[in-house]
Amino acid sequence: MIFFTKIIDRTRQLSCFQKPILIGLIHWIILTAVITSCEPESHTTHWNDDQLLTIREYLDTNRNEYSKFYSLLEEAELLITLSAYNPYGEGYTLFLPTNEAIDRFIRENQHYDNFLELLKDTGFIDTLTRYHTINEKLHTDQFPFGALTDKTLSGDRLTTAFYANGDNQVIKVNNAAQIIHSNLKMTNGYVHVISDVLQQAEFSGYEWLQQQDDYSILAQAMELSGVKERLLWWDKYTILAEHDSIYHRNGINNIEDLINRVATPGIPYSDRANSFYQFAAYHILFGELYLNDLDWGKQEYWTLGNEPIIIDAKLDIYINPGVDTYGITISESGDTSVIDYIRPVWEDCNILTITGPFHSISDVLVTEPLPEADLSMD
Repeated sequence: MIFFTKIIDRTRQLSCFQKPILIGLIHWIILTAVITSCEPESHTTHWNDDQLLTIREYLDTNRNEYSKFYSLLEEAELLITLSAYNPYGEGYTLFLPTNEAIDRFIRENQHYDNFLELLKDTGFIDTLTRYHTINEKLHTDQFPFGALTDKTLSGDRLTTAFYANGDNQVIKVNNAAQIIHSNLKMTNGYVHVISDVLQQAEFSGYEWLQQQDDYSILAQAMELSGVKERLLWWDKYTILAEHDSIYHRNGINNIEDLINRVATPGIPYSDRANSFYQFAAYHILFGELYLNDLDWGKQEYWTLGNEPIIIDAKLDIYINPGVDTYGITISESGDTSVIDYIRPVWEDCNILTITGPFHSISDVLVTEPLPEADLSMD
């Protein structure tokens, strides 16, 4: 039933301007499995529709089980908000961490030795509790493979994604916190119990990339090209990035190999006339573009290199179709298909940063076919 409901919802969305795309019907099948058959048991109190409580009343009733986050909400004076209807939207959504999640957050945080120290940091917990509260009621049916359109009370967007865990499927928020009990319906919204505390992004997309060992070649290319200085002018941008293994597959084992393949000789790497600069800048799109933010159909998205990327987003996503040939597949019947497009690497997309998302992609992103290696240099 959920599967067919989502198809109907998607049909309605396509008649509106700039609605988020449906990233593959398979994700809704996964979501159905999560909600109906794979959800773990919970010790929380359940209520029939004629016994619904407000989110505040539910928290009061289950105060012992969620005592630590309850105390944080109480200190932040957010319980009053969650006891009422939303004057600015249709209810609220609370992502509710367990006591174990709070304990783990403290153990992994250098600023707090215990819960009492966390409770005293009123400025932080004010933001933290609001970061866990969406300014709209959202059932998991409405979660995209990307970022929620409705923002938290702290003014941020959260991401949701669907993953396989053995024979089960799970929903994760911000690629970190698993939903362990979903869609607890209240009179003024929904509660989703989560396994970990949600944390705001601390780094820009550029800074995040520089910290990733497995994306070192592109990270070095961006550093040498000097794109960081231009990015200071932009609050929001999106990075498309190739894992080092993809460069290796194309005969590029280090930054020197990439320079030899794409750079213009005799010009500083940071000069915009150098094709090396253009290569690095071509991986940065203007604006915050999670996968579900992409417009339906084939669209141009402008990059820092002043060259557009073509993205064809329908039930799947194809990046720069027709620019290069990346492989050939042969079906069981013997039919051959040319792969002339780049695709998102789904499990490594929608990475949350301060400036916008990071997406891993399946092949080297270029404006024209990647030049062959100069074998005379070996």
